[in-house]
Amino acid sequence: MYGRVSARLNEGATGPVYYPVAEIIARLNEANRFFVLLTLGLETTATWTIPAATTFHHMMAYFADWIVPLRITLPSCAKVRPVVIEELTALDAGWMNSPGIPSRYATGGCDFVALDHQPAAPLVVNVTYARAPLPLISDADVPEVPTEYHPRLVDYAVYGMRQGEGGQEFEKKLRYFDSFLDGAQHYGAYVRARNLGSRYDAVPFELAKLDRGTLLKMGAGG
Repeated sequence: MYGRVSARLNEGATGPVYYPVAEIIARLNEANRFFVLLTLGLETTATWTIPAATTFHHMMAYFADWIVPLRITLPSCAKVRPVVIEELTALDAGWMNSPGIPSRYATGGCDFVALDHQPAAPLVVNVTYARAPLPLISDADVPEVPTEYHPRLVDYAVYGMRQGEGGQEFEKKLRYFDSFLDGAQHYGAYVRARNLGSRYDAVPFELAKLDRGTLLKMGAGG
């Protein structure tokens, strides 16, 4: 993949010279993470031991690849329902110090989760969450997103490598960023339908509503 990026940056048969391999790989990893963030296309289910008498949690302390919760279920298989913090306060002004088994949770920021009740002892629950992809390090590593979208990661890397140059060189590569978003929108629509069918708590961004024309003009200095 970095060879394809290098070739499209006109490095030719000489291989990466002006654009170092390490920088290209960094851009490919950026593309990979950004694609997964936009589509929520990777997920995993794990056990989460909720500490006793604890209301607020930073989930990356438990799961380093955390992006967003999709479903939390108790040992009884009952679902912990998602709400907003304002709703928790409306239901119970003292929810931050309310002992018991959680029935609702609220999120904020990138990994913040708040529970409406705090168990008296550590409680093991199942959590399904959208996760970040494994980093691309060696030549044998393959992106975890479906193969048909790998060329879109190359598109993003080419666009990203030209960002620092600015001017016309950058502007000419904006079409590759548009191509990357096309791929994310296509796969995100599939994941959205899948998540709704699974009754998950989160779905991907609605990229179809993004005003890309304005975005691309801003990027080009228009």
